[in-house]
Amino acid sequence: MALIFGSPRKAADKDDTKNDQRLNLAKEMYLAGKLKIMSTETIPGRDIQSAFGLIVCRSYVFDNAFYGLMAQAVDVNADAIVGYRESVAFHPEGDKYYSCYGTAVRMKKVK
Repeated sequence: MALIFGSPRKAADKDDTKNDQRLNLAKEMYLAGKLKIMSTETIPGRDIQSAFGLIVCRSYVFDNAFYGLMAQAVDVNADAIVGYRESVAFHPEGDKYYSCYGTAVRMKKVK
């Protein structure tokens, strides 16, 4: 059945952070300080070695969107996300749809 505002949310879009190895690894790296996230375009005192490009993750569950974004950064061997932004869309049915995005980068080694 199609709805005017899109298809209904799938049951698989529940909070999967407890069961998804990729999201767990990204969460652990973030909490350990191994993956930096900045809303600015640079990290103070650090230079960017290479940029992998814009990464985006969306979900009805904020943790899935946030840690999914980090998992994408880990997948491309980035160690930081700069220009981080997030937004939420409110659907007429009352659901929230989260979008997290930023630029995945590799930082130069500290001398």
